[in-house]
Amino acid sequence: MRRALLLVVAVVACRRAPRNAPHATAAVPLEAVDAGPREVLETPPPEGPPRMFRMDPRHTGRSGWRLPRNPVIRARFATHGRITSQAVVSARGDVVVTSHDGSIYALDADGALRWQLNTGDRIYTTPVARTDGTLVFGSDADRVVIVGGDGARRLALGTDDDADTSPVTAADGTLRFTAGRSLYVTDADLTVRWRLDFGAKLFSAVALTGDGLAVFGAQDDQLRAVDGDGGVRWSLATGDDVDAPPAIGDDGTVYVGGDDGVVRAVAPDGTLRWTRSVGGYVRAGVALGLDGSVVVGTFGPRARVVSLDRATGALRWERSVDGPPTRDYGVASSALVDADGDYAVGVPDDALWILHRDGSMRARVALPADVDGSPALVADRVLVVGCDDGVVYFVGDGARDE
Repeated sequence: MRRALLLVVAVVACRRAPRNAPHATAAVPLEAVDAGPREVLETPPPEGPPRMFRMDPRHTGRSGWRLPRNPVIRARFATHGRITSQAVVSARGDVVVTSHDGSIYALDADGALRWQLNTGDRIYTTPVARTDGTLVFGSDADRVVIVGGDGARRLALGTDDDADTSPVTAADGTLRFTAGRSLYVTDADLTVRWRLDFGAKLFSAVALTGDGLAVFGAQDDQLRAVDGDGGVRWSLATGDDVDAPPAIGDDGTVYVGGDDGVVRAVAPDGTLRWTRSVGGYVRAGVALGLDGSVVVGTFGPRARVVSLDRATGALRWERSVDGPPTRDYGVASSALVDADGDYAVGVPDDALWILHRDGSMRARVALPADVDGSPALVADRVLVVGCDDGVVYFVGDGARDE
């Protein structure tokens, strides 16, 4: 099934085999468009470690820390399976990652193992790290699990299918997550408040507004918004599956891509603001840049990272990724935005890119395998990267001559 302190980290995870969508998408060459004057940089979030997928409930991808100026690998930890999750930092300061070997791992700042817990099946999800020290995550063992900060299993909720999308915590402590064809809302202890069943698989992680509106896509070619009481506030038809996680802007606008090769901006009432064809599947979440842009990766036949104007959808810049011109080869990593508005994103030619906000290359970190998960800064100028070789790479700032 398709599904990655003075030295700390950001994690990028790696390739999960894409599902063949039923509709082929022709290449659409993009031409640069004058999108008007660039906005003054928006204020980044406060400094702090990542506690959930895509940094916050709205999935903005924004961090209050800065990317390494001269990234070098400082430490390694080997799991026994591919890594397609993002790292989080627990309340006790451990760096936590999950692996396709079925285990969740807590590591110290030097990459040494603190504890490990095996769940019995692959884990694609990024845990939620809560203030009480517990971690919540789903696995392909058809359950969502709560683990203590010491690695002891606390509680588990059985689901009808693989729990393979990352959970999100609301302001009131309740959880939202999808598993199989269902959206779940639970109390903090996994007591189910309600669930909604849909007619197709939900691969899209839920993005959440401050008032509890859950936004997610599905493989019935729909994007939906469900309120805190389980009512479907709106539903928007798309041209193909929506497997990518949405991101929600400060004004409530939803940004999301789909297998029809289109990135959409959707108003809070569910009406379209703009669409932009990018010529290949979009299975990564968009990042909300600090310069009025959205940045996202595409699949082939010409895989690349593109930046679009958030107000109009006009192209700002793009960078192509080396690789075969096939529709199933592409960028699955959701980009990270640092405090300067620069980006880190994994690419399938065995590398992590660090880009200036104008799209120019700051650094390329070569790795032994594809980098398909979402990077996550966990301290200033330090990253961790997990890849298809099953190794977690700790990356920090190095001297210029290293």
